[in-house]
Amino acid sequence: MKLSHKLIMVSAAALMSVSPLVNTTQNVNAATASSKKTTAKKTSTKKAITKKSASTKKSTSKKAASSKKTTSKKTTSNTIKLIHNAYVYDKNGKRLKTYMGSAKYTTIAKGVTVNSNGTKTIDGVLYYSLGGGAYIKAANVDGKAGNLDKPTIITLKKDAYIYNGEGKTKKKLVKKGKTVKTTEARYIGTKLYYKIGDDQFVKAANVGKVKGTELDPVNEPDGAATVEVPDTEDVNSTKVTTKSVVSLYDIKGQKYANRIFDAGVSQQVSELRYIATSVNSTPQLFFKLASGRGYLKYDDVTMDGKILNPVNTPEQAKADVTVATAADKAKLTQSINEAASVKASELYKLSSSSAKAAYDKAITEGAIVNNNASATIGQVNEAEGAIVAAKAKLNGAKIAVANFNSLTPDEVTAIVKAAANANNVPESAIQFSNNNTTLSIVTNGYTQPLNINDYAVQNSAINR
Repeated sequence: MKLSHKLIMVSAAALMSVSPLVNTTQNVNAATASSKKTTAKKTSTKKAITKKSASTKKSTSKKAASSKKTTSKKTTSNTIKLIHNAYVYDKNGKRLKTYMGSAKYTTIAKGVTVNSNGTKTIDGVLYYSLGGGAYIKAANVDGKAGNLDKPTIITLKKDAYIYNGEGKTKKKLVKKGKTVKTTEARYIGTKLYYKIGDDQFVKAANVGKVKGTELDPVNEPDGAATVEVPDTEDVNSTKVTTKSVVSLYDIKGQKYANRIFDAGVSQQVSELRYIATSVNSTPQLFFKLASGRGYLKYDDVTMDGKILNPVNTPEQAKADVTVATAADKAKLTQSINEAASVKASELYKLSSSSAKAAYDKAITEGAIVNNNASATIGQVNEAEGAIVAAKAKLNGAKIAVANFNSLTPDEVTAIVKAAANANNVPESAIQFSNNNTTLSIVTNGYTQPLNINDYAVQNSAINR
């Protein structure tokens, strides 16, 4: 996706009018928004209705007619977990263009756990309320309410090839008029696909009718010059500059169809590596972008800064193109399985938002590789390395204080920062009271008490 669409961390709790999920609220990723119109008519006691009738062939939603009925049902605070990335909508079912004051905060990531204070139906579509006028579709939620939604059924309007997750096909067809169930809408490159089976997709362009739950795409399309710039830059880093318009490559030495750089573009790189396209090919040298988004050919760029030596040999590069076995994936599998315990730890919870986002991204991308039966050894090693590197950058730790009853200004500032990171809310939402002895999240007039001991430890306790 474009740099302006870069996924970042943000709080779902900050706009809630109910209690945020302390210590278990996870990361919220962001993307820009498009719109779908309805007009709300509020009632307080009607039960939610779940009627779906929308199509998702574009990343921007189709505009619906105005004056649509809505019903709502208030409940006590309820924990919900996302099974798909979810766009954030307003009370009229229109995708928010800004959330928390920014266009970057308009998508909540798959796997995030948040609190909801009720449901609402807008034009027959069931939503969960996050408070503060923000809503997500129940179809993206794991739980009882999400199961009320109808399955999504697509009908092919023309013969359609079945593709794998990399956009490749063996030209097996699904015939025109065939009706199949889909569980996901996903971009592969710049084209939208519907998932119809394990690593099986059909192009949305070949789909006619879509019945049941509307599926928001779980990702964003690729585009030109889509490589992210690192948040920080090492003064002792290595940079490369493109000699002409050049393509970006993956770990298999294949060009990304829609990722290019113009001439004269400089990028920070982290390693020099031999990559082979097959066991019989001649390995070539590539620079890996520091952002981890791809590789540039050695011959396509000029280099300055710290000199890098290849991290592998040509022989190792040839071995990396073979399909990985279960044994080859053992370390990657272990790292993925450890994710739950890592995310439950202070190391993760008290880390910076950017560090948590990087770890989450590495786990998500690693799981995709691990589940791919045709993944190469090179892809597996790259995914495992990304998780290890992201985990090493997790920097969470409780703040050491001299005396809880007499906190210094610096200690207060540090605790506020730690609590904000742990709960994924802005630092402005964290407030001390009662002579800095009581800590709370305060947002939209609602106060959620926090336990200072979750974020700080007294020096005497450390020395015991």
